[in-house]
Amino acid sequence: MVTEFRWNKPIPQIAKEATGGRRTLLFMANEARRLMSPYVPARDMILDRNVRTYVEDGSGVVHYLSPYARYQYHGLLMVSRITGSPWAKRGESKVLLGIPLNHSGSRHPLATAEWDKAMMTAKGGAYTQAVQNYIRRKG
Repeated sequence: MVTEFRWNKPIPQIAKEATGGRRTLLFMANEARRLMSPYVPARDMILDRNVRTYVEDGSGVVHYLSPYARYQYHGLLMVSRITGSPWAKRGESKVLLGIPLNHSGSRHPLATAEWDKAMMTAKGGAYTQAVQNYIRRKG
């Protein structure tokens, strides 16, 4: 006896719908942002508060909007080509010196460069569990 089974929708679409699609991706981005917060350098809290989460091209995105976010994320000192100061004027380009930034002045004692990786190392299990719980509640 042979049994034939046909899906009414493509399998990737079924998987996407079963996991919640865009809503789940947005939840994942918001949860990652929440769990990353203690690892984001935050002397004045602007970087940690100036964040947008959204879904783009099938992925959840956590976008830090401050102009210095990339500089802080990579954790290496950059200075003005003109003055040699880390406080460059608008429009001035900077030079990467390769000297690690010191995050000791941050309000977040766990602050570090590449805070997404630090969060996943420390809280990856909690993140995964939160996403699984969200999918189960939506299912």
